[in-house]
Amino acid sequence: MVRRVVLWVLEPSRGETKAVGGDSRVGIELDLEPYLEAASLQREKENRTDALVGDWSATYFSCLCCPAALKTLNPQLKVVVMLRDPADRTLSRFLEQKRHHRGPFGAVTANHTFASWVAFELAELRGCLERAAVLKAPPGVGTGAGGPEFPGWGAGWSLHQWMEAQCYSRSNIVGWSVYAPFLENWLAQFGPQKVLVIYTSELATQPLATLRKVEAFLGAPPFQYADDVVSLVFNSRDCYHWRCAKTKAEIRSWDAASNGTNAGINSTNTAFQAAMQGLVEFYKPEMQRLFKWADARKIAQVPEEWRKTYGG
Repeated sequence: MVRRVVLWVLEPSRGETKAVGGDSRVGIELDLEPYLEAASLQREKENRTDALVGDWSATYFSCLCCPAALKTLNPQLKVVVMLRDPADRTLSRFLEQKRHHRGPFGAVTANHTFASWVAFELAELRGCLERAAVLKAPPGVGTGAGGPEFPGWGAGWSLHQWMEAQCYSRSNIVGWSVYAPFLENWLAQFGPQKVLVIYTSELATQPLATLRKVEAFLGAPPFQYADDVVSLVFNSRDCYHWRCAKTKAEIRSWDAASNGTNAGINSTNTAFQAAMQGLVEFYKPEMQRLFKWADARKIAQVPEEWRKTYGG
């Protein structure tokens, strides 16, 4: 569970958020004491009692043991999860690796187009899921009432469910877009009241309202964001960096952003269209679970466009 972690401290009375540490070698199982020390000492260093201390990592969500580990560290933890249209997330992650050859999957995707990579990774995933299916309990066994509403790793998952989730967790580009097992795992440990699900589409169209929602959830006072900053886009497909911000008008289309690569991203290309549709069909079953949770008000309502795309 080695994760890129950035520890931050929010000082409500000052309206400031600042990073106080970040190390790619940080891992809860690697060395627990420094993690605890870094988090617990911040209030003492600042001589404050009203500071909110937390961390973020883009890889926590798909980490199967992280919810249980973080629940042990802090049972009162509040979790914010931001989700993107799953097929778009897959496309974005692939293009990122094609444009940045030193990325974790730059080498293995180098000779692939988007269509060929999707075919490759879907085949790997389906093979893994078939092997996991062997572990499924026979009909009528273990299907009675009384189980947890949201089972998870160490919290009610069967061996079959655990291996299925592991299949998705090990598939970074395609598998990480299968959101339901990962979200279920976090809900199993923290419950719907402590997990806020937001969506990139609402951040794009209503950035300030989305930030206010997060502030209210965390118990942080509203911060006065500059209008010209809150509307900027960071880590866009035109610039994968926190120090590089773009306006929406400056961000090029998928097709244009892939120029200079052999990604084969072309909205009019038959192979590309088939790959995107193949992803939609693959994601549909697990997306239905998200729709069900949203309708039951266990998570925030999903974007309407998702229902149109994934049949909800």
